[in-house]
Amino acid sequence: MKYISFVVPCYNSEAYMKKCIDSLLLGKEDVEIIIIDDGSTDKTGKIADQYAQDYPTIVKAIHQKNGGHGEGINVGLKHALGKYFKVVDSDDWVDKKAYKEVLKAVRSTDADLIVTNYVYTYTDGRKNQRISFANVFKTGSICTWDDIHHFKPTQYLSLHSMMYKKEVLDKTKIKLPKHTFYEDNLFIYLPLKNTKTIYYLDVDFYQYYIGRADQSVNETQLIKRSSHQVLVTKLACNAYDLEQIENPKLRKVMKRECVFLMTIGVVFSRLGETKESEAQYLELWRSIKEENPQLYRKIRYASLATWVSFPTPVGRFLCVKGYRFAHRLVKFN
Repeated sequence: MKYISFVVPCYNSEAYMKKCIDSLLLGKEDVEIIIIDDGSTDKTGKIADQYAQDYPTIVKAIHQKNGGHGEGINVGLKHALGKYFKVVDSDDWVDKKAYKEVLKAVRSTDADLIVTNYVYTYTDGRKNQRISFANVFKTGSICTWDDIHHFKPTQYLSLHSMMYKKEVLDKTKIKLPKHTFYEDNLFIYLPLKNTKTIYYLDVDFYQYYIGRADQSVNETQLIKRSSHQVLVTKLACNAYDLEQIENPKLRKVMKRECVFLMTIGVVFSRLGETKESEAQYLELWRSIKEENPQLYRKIRYASLATWVSFPTPVGRFLCVKGYRFAHRLVKFN
């Protein structure tokens, strides 16, 4: 039985993908590693094929026309046979010690969602930053949304911390957009509606590499691709009527995610500091107002998204300066 399907979307990843895949091979026959070669023009495809040849019962190599990170996840979902599904970006890796604990957990638990810690690993001299959820979830046992505690302002569930049960993803019928950055926010948010039980492991499993200039979290790229974040925010915030979510704590978590998405959608837009970028964030608010008026009323005038949306050049100045200050202070990405 394959307990975990690891999907590794790769685009021109020859310089670093081996570290990622080698770290996942520790799972041996308990896991499968699905390498998605997303139309790479370097040796990524050959490296993937070599791993599939060397580890035929563990590694699958799939080649596709370039469709972006989200399409890589879509294709991985179609081929995944594991009980749980985990996306690992090709420049990241997993911690060996924590991995052993995760493998023990997946053999025995049946939770809809497994949550672990993750670590920002920097290349610019900054100290690595650990993101833990020990204050939110019970450790080492299955809990429900009723059992969770409050998230801190800097704590958000992410692709790096979450591993959904495959049947939850199948029930959600996820289809991520092609050629779109930040689509992982949809992958995080959409299945929450179908998630009832959570298993948290207080281990630093996922190692999130920060340092490449072309990474989507680089500020230059945030500005360039702000329209992608706006699209993803629209798709997520307009997906559900949160009043239909029966569990009040889950409803609160999902509302918080919407506020977060609206906040970064506005901030990424306003970082451009142009008339066009101002029009983009205003259009985002208009979309939510038209498509999901109940959510709009709940978050437009009393949330963090409100504070970053103050109009006029002064409002934009405060939004941009506030973001950069928070980035330096908290060191988030």
